[in-house]
This record gives sequence, structure tokens and C-alpha cells, in this order.
Amino acid sequence: MQSVRIIVVEPKNPGNLGAIARLMKNFGLRDLTVVNTTRVPSEDFFRSMKGSEILSKCKMVEKLEDAIEGLEFIVGTSGVKSDSPREVLRNYMDPEEFVNQSRKIGGKVGIILGREDIGLTNSELAMCDFFVHIPADEEYPILNVSSAAAILFYELFGGKKSKKVETVTRRDNDRLIEKFRESLIENNYPSHRINKTTLLFRRVISRAILTPYEYRILMGAIGCRHKDPRKT
Repeated sequence: MQSVRIIVVEPKNPGNLGAIARLMKNFGLRDLTVVNTTRVPSEDFFRSMKGSEILSKCKMVEKLEDAIEGLEFIVGTSGVKSDSPREVLRNYMDPEEFVNQSRKIGGKVGIILGREDIGLTNSELAMCDFFVHIPADEEYPILNVSSAAAILFYELFGGKKSKKVETVTRRDNDRLIEKFRESLIENNYPSHRINKTTLLFRRVISRAILTPYEYRILMGAIGCRHKDPRKT
């Protein structure tokens, strides 16, 4: 089983967190972190059944940044998607593609489940490498959070095994992204486009799942300062 951390952000409806813990038990998942919740309601323990041990040992943190610490690949979930290539933030994977990509990674993968009412904010989605969208009927495409969790956990449990490759760490990816951002600034890239272009770059290299060799080549290429021909 892929090493996975399930992160639930601000659960609001009593029972959903318990249902998620029960599903985690069903599909062999153990690591649960809850964001911005101080206690677990008794109804959640009731609904968790044999997942109550997972629920009682869940880690509670105040901020999403604390929940994703130590992860190598982070995927959010959302019922709102976009098929436009210009909407970088809302470009998505389907569950099968996500599982196939995540199984290539040696480190821990995080799945972030959002609030029942508004899901994940844009700033929270921007922390993710990608987000997963589960297709549903256009008349009512938004799934209950525990229903979405069931589909994702099933895919993780039963997905085809992919050959693991040596990949760079998330810290390495962050260095590469920061170097890319610095390069945009140094080359007078339009300031109003820097954030979106940097996010696009993150999504591209996340989908690629870089090897150490690819990482070194890109770091070297981006780090090169190109001379202005007018000054030679």
C-alpha cells in the first residue's frame, strides 16, 4: 500500500469524519490529520465503528501548512473543475491518473479533503501539486466528502501497481520552483503573471515526477544567466 496521509480540513457536519475513519480502516489507511478542529464529536466516534482507533489517534493541527509537513506529493480534492488550459489552479486529474502517478513516488503522499460547504480555498489548492476531481452528473456534481473519500480510497487500494522510480524530494522541487520564480523576476517577466506562471511550472514538474538527473539538468538550465546580446 502506498504511504498516504489523509488530511481533513475543518469538517463541519458531525458524522463525516467518523465515516472517513471507518473507510480508512476498510482500505488499510492509518494516518489521519484534521485541520482547525479542537475535538472529535461523539457522533463521529459512533460512525467510525472499527475505525475509532484511527480517529482517537488522529493528529490535530491549526493550519494546513502544518498538516502537509513531511509530504512529497500533495493532492487536493474539489468538485469544481476547469477544462480550460488557462485555468492552471483548477486543472485536475481523475482518480485513476492520480493513483498511477502517486504510486511512482517513494515518499509519503497527502490527500486533502475539503470542507463540506465550500471545499478547499484557492490558496489551499495552490499548496497542492494537483487536485483530483471525481466525475459526476452535471446536474449535481458535488459529492459528499465521505463519498468522495470512499472512491479515492478504493482506487488507492485496488489500483494497478506502478514501478517506483528514484525521484527528487519535495524540498528539491521547491528549490527548483523558487529558482524558476527568481529567473522570471531577473528576466523582467511581467510581474502580474509571475504567480500564475510559477504555479503552472509547479503543476508541470509535479506531473513529470522528476528524477535526480532531470532535476540537476533543470536546475542548471534555469540557473544560467543569459547574456543580453545588446551588451556584447
